[in-house]
Parts: sequence; structure tokens; C-alpha cells
Amino acid sequence: MGLPADPLGIRGACRRVLAEALEVRLGPLNAAAEALRERPVPRWNDRRHYSGERLVEYVLILDTLNFSFWGSPGGYWRLAESLRDAFDRGDPLWEAARLLELDEAGLGAIIGELPLLDRRVAALHELAGLADRGASGELAGLVPPSAPELAGFLSRNLESFRDVAAYGELEVPFLKRAQIAAADLWGSGAVAYPDVDQLTCFADYKLPQALRHLGALEYTDHLARQIDDWVELEPGSPEEVEIRAGTVVAVEELRDRLEDSGRPLIAVEVDWLLWDYSQDLFPVRPHHRVRTVFY
Repeated sequence: MGLPADPLGIRGACRRVLAEALEVRLGPLNAAAEALRERPVPRWNDRRHYSGERLVEYVLILDTLNFSFWGSPGGYWRLAESLRDAFDRGDPLWEAARLLELDEAGLGAIIGELPLLDRRVAALHELAGLADRGASGELAGLVPPSAPELAGFLSRNLESFRDVAAYGELEVPFLKRAQIAAADLWGSGAVAYPDVDQLTCFADYKLPQALRHLGALEYTDHLARQIDDWVELEPGSPEEVEIRAGTVVAVEELRDRLEDSGRPLIAVEVDWLLWDYSQDLFPVRPHHRVRTVFY
């Protein structure tokens, strides 16, 4: 398959961070590769997600709200199913005007009391405003025919998607939610992107938890104690940037290792495998905690 392109600059920046990292390093990949070697790649769940004619709009709204679930019951699936039910009963969330009229109480009535509800409302208003300024005036009109192009477009035009950190003098794009919006459009069958292989994994808190469990990511004793004691890290702190950069690089290395063993996958599929694997881990050490709109 060869090395994927890096149009968003994520792969290169993350490797530079890991080369300088003080708290995070790659560990051996053998256990992780073995755990994933025969595991089936999870596919888009048509039952728990909406699957009707407004699928593009559903995915854009879902991933505009797809952040910061830890500490609340239900997590991602509560959000996905609540939005599915709203679309199924005909609530016109696909219309910019409907999104703009939502306040915290209105959104909470749809998706429940998730953390950062005010930031979720602001993100929806931002998305609706961008659609209103577009040529078509519709959410679906925001979607170009290229996966990295969509991720770049969202991150440039919407503050809540502008997931770019500073590490010393280095600018480090992660673009977790902007990339996952493109991957979900592809995975759901809504858009047949030809270049989804150019996306990286989606650096969140569950992937590094799984990679650490498998020995593919290693932390210093200081950082390990912080995470294991549930100490909340600051968004954009050097430790958090190193964890996320290490996650991206570890997934790239795993992708290469799996391809060498006869299982060619793209980074998005390795991400889905690890996320699915992380859901069944017990007992497992805690994931790092950061309260942020970016994941």
C-alpha cells in the first residue's frame, strides 16, 4: 500500500513531537499487532445511528457534538441514538434555522445533559452560520468530494474543529473531529471518498488507553501516576500533546506492521479496531482526562 500522503501535516508534526517528547514514547508493537491481526474492522452501525435520507446532515451534526463524554452516562452512543431518534421523528435539525434557535435547554432535551452543553450549542450555531453563508444555504452543501479537503475546510472555518496545538515552536494539527466527520461520511456510505487513506487516526482518550494497555505507548512514572490518579490534564499541555502525538505515530507504526504481516489497512480502520477493542477492556488503567471540545 505504501506510505499515505500527509496533506494536513498531521503525520509529520506528530513524529516531530514524539522525537522530542519527555513524557511519552513508543513501546513494542508486538502485542498490539497480535491483538488486532484477526479482529474484524467494525462497520458503521445502521441500527444505532440514523440511516435515512438526511444522513450527510446527521453525520455533520453528530460530529459537531462528538466530544467530551467522560464522566457522563451513555457516552457517544447516547448522543448518536438521541440524534437518530430526533431525525426519525422529523425534528428538522438538518435546517440551519432550527439549529440556530437551539439553546442549552432545547439541546439538552434532545441529547440529554452531556458535559459542556453550552459549548455544544455554540458549535451547532457556528456550523449553522457557516451553512447559511454557503452557496446552497444547506449543511450538505459544505461537503466537498475529498476527505482531507473536508477536514481542512472544517478546521479553517469552525473554531470548535480547529484542533491545533502548540508544542514549543511547533504547530501540531490533530483535527480529530474534522477528520472523523470525513471518515464517518465515508464509513456510513454517505460519501464515496477516494482519499480517506490520507486521514490519520483520531487522537482522543480511548485510543491511547488501549495502546498503553497493549504496551505500544509508554509513559514516564510521573505522567503514569497523574493519569492513574485521575488528575485532569490541561488542554494543550505538553503532556497532552505528547500523548496525542504518540497515539498518531503508534497507529501509523501499527498500520505498517499489520500491512507487513499481510493485513493492509488504512489508519482510519486501525483507529476503529483500537476504539472497539478499548470498549471491552476490564480491568484497565484509566485514560487521561482533559475537558475539551476537541475530543
